[in-house]
Amino acid sequence: MTSTTSTHQVNASSRNVDDTALVEPIPGSSANEAPIRSYKTAWLYIFDWYPSHYSPLEKKMLRKLDMFLLTFCSFAFFLKWLDSANINNAYVSGMKEDLHLNGNQYSLFGTFYNIGYLLCQVPSLLILSRPRFAQYFLPTMEVLWSILTFAQSQLNSGAAIYGTRFLLGVLETPVASGSLYILSSWYRPNELFKRAGVWYVSNNIGVMFGGYLQAAAYTHLNGVHGMAGWRWLFIIDGCISLPIAIIGYALFPGLPASSKPWWLTEEEHLLARRRMRDEGVEQSRALSWKVIRRVFTKWHFYIAVLCYTFFLSSSYPNGQMALWLKDETAKKHHHWTVPQINTIPTGVQAVSVVVTVLATSFCMVYPLWAVMSVVQGCTMFSIVTLLIWNVPMGLHFFVYYLLGFTAAVTPILIPWVNMIMKDDAEARAFTTGAMLTVGWGVYSFYPITVFPVVQAPRWKRGYIVEVVFVFMVWFLFMVGQYLQRRDTKRAEAPILTADEEKLGEETVQEEDKS
Repeated sequence: MTSTTSTHQVNASSRNVDDTALVEPIPGSSANEAPIRSYKTAWLYIFDWYPSHYSPLEKKMLRKLDMFLLTFCSFAFFLKWLDSANINNAYVSGMKEDLHLNGNQYSLFGTFYNIGYLLCQVPSLLILSRPRFAQYFLPTMEVLWSILTFAQSQLNSGAAIYGTRFLLGVLETPVASGSLYILSSWYRPNELFKRAGVWYVSNNIGVMFGGYLQAAAYTHLNGVHGMAGWRWLFIIDGCISLPIAIIGYALFPGLPASSKPWWLTEEEHLLARRRMRDEGVEQSRALSWKVIRRVFTKWHFYIAVLCYTFFLSSSYPNGQMALWLKDETAKKHHHWTVPQINTIPTGVQAVSVVVTVLATSFCMVYPLWAVMSVVQGCTMFSIVTLLIWNVPMGLHFFVYYLLGFTAAVTPILIPWVNMIMKDDAEARAFTTGAMLTVGWGVYSFYPITVFPVVQAPRWKRGYIVEVVFVFMVWFLFMVGQYLQRRDTKRAEAPILTADEEKLGEETVQEEDKS
């Protein structure tokens, strides 16, 4: 076990400077070499959150990161998706009729949200990459969007919905890509995937919770004080969001290079910084136009952006089961009540939770290409079945639930991008922001052009496009895996050559002695 050096007290003024400026020694990673696992038993690693080969100090620090950082990021992501799901739940629970909405206005809710979301992706990531601002930026944005959530309860027109959705897109920008950027700055690669999975499923839990919340609001609060149940939904949402957002000022630590959070000791904070530096994760440097050149002259940017763009659009059918249920009810084929239309699709999110946790855990013990192939294979089966459409009712339910596999892609893809670009913090932030900017930019008009709600739920043209997009996600990821292995071999070649030369010299010396 690598021993950790003792650390003198570092005064507050020295906490914000670069590691190179610290005079006192910084404790290195306290982990020994991980045991070698066979493929037959490697799956057991999914339960190993605090490996036995870690020192007590590192285990304690890791538990604190999970308790404070991972928990807050998960709650923030949960609230983001709770709000996103609630606009859909409200639409099928009386909003459409109360506000006299028609045509493609439902699709435009997402379009205006995505416009605000994509405009602020890169600026938000670059702000989060600044240690001085990272601690306060995300909680502040969350407080502001919580206040705006209350305002949604008083919406009276389609135009008002468009405006609030645009502002919510702006304010919720740092939560998705920003959370993964922060997590990848604190956790080692072998710790990141499974935690990214836990973080990501909070969005599925948010969608599930929103469905049950809307059903309860419709059943128990519809008409109370003269307000429809869907309006009460936004009030309840705001009451949940605002306290958590305020608590974020005390829990969210920002970056390792930010000032020490109160819940870490000085030694734990220095250990957290050093172990990431040992992993090759570079800290933030001064922003300059050179970062643009570094980004656009490497393959990482193009593979990451294209892969995520195809994925995000291909995931659209995931949340459309409620429209199918409502259509079946309207055509008198079956009869589902409004609460049932809100709660039955939550099964998709339950599948997403299980699959995402398992898939991201398996990523640490099995090849990424294998895990991604299984995920995309299941998604392709679902899309092809929906394209055929005339299948037994049981199979129809099954493939809608199977679309929950799409949730596993983001917590695999974005952490992988952060890993392969760990040696450049600004390029990593820019690329992650660009992934979501371009992805959501395409997604903002994708539903209107490919999945117009007036054709719901049997989007024949849409499902044909989906087949191509699902394949492209898999293909681009495979190309990225190949290029990563190629670069790794090139980087290792000089080291291997040097080792071989040194071994040859030692052999000659031994022969001369003999």
